[in-house]
Amino acid sequence: MARAWAEGTRGGLNFVAFGKSFDAFEAQLKRMIGAEDGITDALFKFTSTISGGYLWCPPMRGKNLDLRALGL
Repeated sequence: MARAWAEGTRGGLNFVAFGKSFDAFEAQLKRMIGAEDGITDALFKFTSTISGGYLWCPPMRGKNLDLRALGL
């Protein structure tokens, strides 16, 4: 999902995605920055990245959080 925002003379685009693992996101970002073939995404010709981050939410098991991935 992408959502545009504007505040005064500033504006941007927020991307939100959900996935089972970070692998697909890492592959996409590497491709966009040209890490594999040296070709950067055309989006970077008129935009610049200010920040980024990953958030992780454990899955649910029934009505409870499944914390087994954390060893809990």
